[in-house]
Amino acid sequence: MDSAESEGSRQKIQLDALDEAIAWELVRDADQSNKALAARLGVSESTTINRVRALRRAGILGAAHSQVDLEAFGFGVQALVFIRLRPQARPKIREFAEAVARLPQTAHVFFVGGNEDFVVHVFCTSTSQLRDLVANRLSMDPAVAMTSTHVVFEHIPGNTRMDHINGWDEVRRPITEGAALCDPAA
Repeated sequence: MDSAESEGSRQKIQLDALDEAIAWELVRDADQSNKALAARLGVSESTTINRVRALRRAGILGAAHSQVDLEAFGFGVQALVFIRLRPQARPKIREFAEAVARLPQTAHVFFVGGNEDFVVHVFCTSTSQLRDLVANRLSMDPAVAMTSTHVVFEHIPGNTRMDHINGWDEVRRPITEGAALCDPAA
């Protein structure tokens, strides 16, 4: 069993196999009804609804989000912008991250280790808008030492390809040497 503790009014709870199964099924399909979730797990609806509420209170389950086709809304360009901050900006790292997260074109902000401090997933209407975002907003910030922009050709969400995985225990298994992910000769 794992334990999860969260800040503020969130409570500490011990995760059991049913909690893990509920979370796994909701990662796979957050839109499923409580009735369908209970049936899939072979438990009562009251059990799943109470467990989901407890997982939310503990901060283990957050809000469910729909994956939308950004291109359908006129956002045909996505990019990953790698950002390195100036050493003197380090005390303001959290403030910078919050400001970038509030930009309307920001989808995700990742604070990372390595040569860069952040990877920011953005979506734009055009390459011109992307250029303006990077050149006029991000790169011009006094905290920024450098940026590097990588255009996304295609985004393939991993959680839509999980039907072959049986749960968190399979993900936790040690990674061993195995067959190639795809056969280059085929």
